[in-house]
Amino acid sequence: MEQGRSVLSRQDKAQAEGQQQEGPVAEIWQVTQPALSLAIDPLYERVLTSLGGGGFGATVRSCINALTGGVTRIYLFEATGPDEDALHYVHCEPEIAGLLPAYAQHYKRLDPVRAIYGSAVRQGAMALQRIRPADISSTAFRRRFFDDAGIVERVSIVQRGKDGWRGMNLARHASEGAFSDRELDNIAGFARLTLPMLPLTIKSAVPTGVLSVAQVEERFELRYAELTSRERQVCARAALGMSVEATAIDLGIAKTSVVTFRQRAYRRLGVTSPYELFGLVAH
Repeated sequence: MEQGRSVLSRQDKAQAEGQQQEGPVAEIWQVTQPALSLAIDPLYERVLTSLGGGGFGATVRSCINALTGGVTRIYLFEATGPDEDALHYVHCEPEIAGLLPAYAQHYKRLDPVRAIYGSAVRQGAMALQRIRPADISSTAFRRRFFDDAGIVERVSIVQRGKDGWRGMNLARHASEGAFSDRELDNIAGFARLTLPMLPLTIKSAVPTGVLSVAQVEERFELRYAELTSRERQVCARAALGMSVEATAIDLGIAKTSVVTFRQRAYRRLGVTSPYELFGLVAH
């Protein structure tokens, strides 16, 4: 990055959580004072328009593609820490979608993205991480999620909110090449404007019809006996579009507990998002 021109400033890696480890280390930058590209203005309006219609994730993906040379994968998520996150939108290859439950159970602890949260600790702070295959110590993780699929780079960006982080992961195939400095600046500027919207979209992201929370809980109980009572409660609210924070308030439990119950249920049900949860009980 060129000093004075980029919105990204190199972060001292010794200050980043999880950097005191042996093996490869991915680069992390703090995102500071983004100079927004004029190309972002009309895209921002598109994202605002999508807020009420359940198309937020797809619109963000379209805008990212317009600001860059395209991406192969995009994930939008909320997190309360490296081990506690909730995936709200995903676009990736079908074979990778099938690996997401295995990722949550086995590979998340090996992912260098865990280090990024320590670089965005104050509310409103943002950090960006570039991960290339060589930055990943685990051979199995690198092979299954990067090498076999031809992924040459993944960019992760998180923004600290009041109760946790919201973020996005973007990955590119060898045919698209690594992200340029200008593309990273566009991504950072766009993310600063759009990531605060993510918690606002969850309620409208899933079509609810006339189902009540009690009805959805009952369907989970009848169809998925392996779920605990609390997991059914959390799943029902996620399926109906309630955010982690809203669910925590409704059930009187901690936000970290909500995320833990979601993750546990996702693994048991083999799903990765509220959309898929709703699909299990919609009919």
